[in-house]
Amino acid sequence: MKPVDPPWSALTERPRSSVAAATIATLAVIAVLWWGQRFMIPVVAGVLLAMLLLPAVGALARLLRSQAAAAALSLVLTLALLGAAVGAFGGQLLRMAERVPEMISLAAYRVAEMEPASNTLFSRARNALRELDRAANRAMGAAPPAANTAPRPTRTRPAPAAAASSAEAAASSPALSDRATAALQETAVSGSGVVLEFVADLVIIFFTAFFVLAGGRRLRLRVVDLWGHRPATRRRVEIGMLECAQQVRRYVVVLMITNVLTGVAIWIAFAAAGLPDAGSWGVTAGVLHMVPYLGMALMTGLAGAEAFLAHGTWTAMFGMAAFVVVLSTVLGMLVTAWLQGRAAKMNPAAVFIGLVFWGALWGVWGLFLGPVLVALLKTVAGHTRCGMRLAHLLKG
Repeated sequence: MKPVDPPWSALTERPRSSVAAATIATLAVIAVLWWGQRFMIPVVAGVLLAMLLLPAVGALARLLRSQAAAAALSLVLTLALLGAAVGAFGGQLLRMAERVPEMISLAAYRVAEMEPASNTLFSRARNALRELDRAANRAMGAAPPAANTAPRPTRTRPAPAAAASSAEAAASSPALSDRATAALQETAVSGSGVVLEFVADLVIIFFTAFFVLAGGRRLRLRVVDLWGHRPATRRRVEIGMLECAQQVRRYVVVLMITNVLTGVAIWIAFAAAGLPDAGSWGVTAGVLHMVPYLGMALMTGLAGAEAFLAHGTWTAMFGMAAFVVVLSTVLGMLVTAWLQGRAAKMNPAAVFIGLVFWGALWGVWGLFLGPVLVALLKTVAGHTRCGMRLAHLLKG
């Protein structure tokens, strides 16, 4: 009996020229996505937000008898929820920033308590580099610098010229505190620019979502009209749009589940370790977990600093940081990838590779939007004949 090929492989064989053209078109699309990210990121995020709020806007529109009023009310409530989350995270971050001088003083005290060791890895590496420097000077005919092991004179005083040169070198090299202050000032300036850029993107996102939601069914029908007037084609496009909206809502549900799990785990760990503000730290961890990997990396540093301030030991700091790393690894790479793969009917490898791709393309926004964009790509590819192979590749 002749074997039956699966539906995805029943497509006709493409000529080599078509494969080359598809490759060039794909590279061109990637280049456009990278070049136009300042425009495309807020627009894409606004459309995704509109897909997420579409059921709520529909229910409010039936009560208010106005699509625009329902869209505005939904976005205001969403903005209030986002403001509450950012306020909780920002307040905790501000309290931690106020305790940075205390942490620096405690770290300096602990470092000063450590007994100097003469046979450590760093000391041996430093001596080896000095030996290499002396050998290079001998090879170049220069006078080798004096070794550290040479006996120092006890009663002779350094020459005035040597003392002046050493004093000038010490004066010319900036102190560690000055360098740290300059670095903090540069970080504050760059951070304010990032905040302003984020606020501008947020304004565009909400305005885009408002106009998409205010358009209602008329805008949706105009989008369907772009694909022709055949009933079968229009029906397929409408089904694809509904599935895309469902994928966005499934992604948000998975994100909320993992955020709650992360917040509860951090809350329990901080309470068990006797750290202050355990509940606030749980909320902060849930907010930071919205940005895959990067958010939990920041949470690792904050948790280690809080444990160091509370207990004053390096063991507590590294222990809490290790716990957050293990937690983020388990939730990010196992639970989140598995849940998103189950929700979108995709294999976890496709979710992870897509996350890496969008993160490299759009940075932090790509890490946040990457999983849902991969799910939407799989949905759109499944409803087009030319994308059946890609949909089969992404299928779980």
